[in-house]
Amino acid sequence: MAHVFKVHVILSWGEQRDYLVANDVEPGLEHRMATRKNWQEVMQGALINVPVAPYLPSGGPLPPIATAKVDDVMAITADEMPTDLQRTRSQFIMAEIWQKQSSQVNYNYLRHDYVPASQEQIKADVDHWCNGTDTRAVSLVTKARIATQKKKFQKELGKRVD
Repeated sequence: MAHVFKVHVILSWGEQRDYLVANDVEPGLEHRMATRKNWQEVMQGALINVPVAPYLPSGGPLPPIATAKVDDVMAITADEMPTDLQRTRSQFIMAEIWQKQSSQVNYNYLRHDYVPASQEQIKADVDHWCNGTDTRAVSLVTKARIATQKKKFQKELGKRVD
């Protein structure tokens, strides 16, 4: 039976959200679920990149991206798939890997080719998860970017987004 995978994550500024796992990560999770008793361990505690604002219908700029920590992962049938959840990005690092690497090594992988403002948030997030660094200053900029993206989304759809 085909599944989709939902993760519950924590952002560095304390907010908790749910996401569907990126499409290209699902086959690996499906295989792990079929072959391993503790299939969730690959995602539990992982650092994963997530959009923190909506994608624009016009395909405009990517929303701000942050690196969250996975608190939990669950498999649900495709029939049960929520339609209101965004998908994570594909970049993630298992907990047993990122905890052994420096924040710089983790950041170099997770920063991908995102815009500089998202890379700054990702760097702050990785430093937070690896070293306990405070992310408030960078997160304030990201929260302003989130508000801007939501306004653009609202304008494109002609509706309010909370």
